[in-house]
Amino acid sequence: MAGPVTPVDPDPSLSQPRRQFRSDEDETTEVTTSHRSTQSGPHVLAAGPDSDGLRNASDRLRAVYLLAADVADESSWSAITSPPGSLTDANSPDLHTEPVDCPVLLRMDGVQAGEVIALTILPCVIGRHPSCQVIIDDPSVSRRHARVYLNNDELWLQDLGSRNGTFIDGRHLETKKLADGTLLQIGHLASFRYTVVSARQEKVLRELFESSTRDALTGLYNRRHFDERFKTELAYAKRHRFDLSVVMVDIDHFKQINDTHGHSAGDVVLKQVALVMGRQLRTEDLIARVGGEEFTVLLRGIGPQGAACLAERLRLAVQGLAVTVEGTSISVTISAGCANLSATPDGSAKSLLQCADQRLYSAKRNGRNRVVAS
Repeated sequence: MAGPVTPVDPDPSLSQPRRQFRSDEDETTEVTTSHRSTQSGPHVLAAGPDSDGLRNASDRLRAVYLLAADVADESSWSAITSPPGSLTDANSPDLHTEPVDCPVLLRMDGVQAGEVIALTILPCVIGRHPSCQVIIDDPSVSRRHARVYLNNDELWLQDLGSRNGTFIDGRHLETKKLADGTLLQIGHLASFRYTVVSARQEKVLRELFESSTRDALTGLYNRRHFDERFKTELAYAKRHRFDLSVVMVDIDHFKQINDTHGHSAGDVVLKQVALVMGRQLRTEDLIARVGGEEFTVLLRGIGPQGAACLAERLRLAVQGLAVTVEGTSISVTISAGCANLSATPDGSAKSLLQCADQRLYSAKRNGRNRVVAS
């Protein structure tokens, strides 16, 4: 067994802006908030001993950096065990026998730290515009900021005349050939590590990212990921003058379900409720399990009336759910509270969540199995 591996910190120069930050607010084209990997429906993962995965984005970043570093060197894998949720050990011989032939970008910052972006379609344009292959919601990133393209069987990165520049290994450059381990900074904050991995190693990296952001039982996003995304969505809504609504959901009498039918039955109820609610949402919506039987939904671009309609749709879908555990049918209902930015006195995250929470408890006090939106 190899000894402990010391994480390699990314070049600190990547965390510092290289020149004065300028926003692209004059560019009026609407953009989306993140890379297209966001999923609305539940995706159940195998659970590790820590259902929340790694503790924060910094931990994920160090783990991803380790996994990505020197992937062709077998010795670098000998001290790495499987991330939570992986089905086989990262020390499997398969990791060393597969060809190393898949170029990827590993996100190294913020809420998306650890995200794996395979460069399978070239040229690959990076920017804020919805038509880009890699979409970054950051005002310092131009609509079409940079591109990765193929030249004589080699990958190159080219700046596309962006406002705030493209940095390669800490230097402001227009064009440069990419080598394994190259560090990229797009605009003010977004940073990536370019590396080449095998299909198996790419799968391990994806599992690491998923296990750090998903709730192990339901497959929904976990509380930490929700908190990080909520900050991003709130900033986006204010910057682009978009609506943003929150729906807080609580399963009615869930303690009674556990006490009567057992905790294993309660787990089945949680998974079924998560599944049916996820099916009611758009791709751009985010649903997370934020407590034992509590869920929160973020709705970008949805006003108060739309949020109330969505909450009612969730309520009816769960009410019609037939949960059967060991031959016993369990009735399930939910209560929901909705809030929109327009209902807050200061437009803060705290005010928005407090408003939704107060309305949720109003729904429960007034008989449960109902939605309160005002």
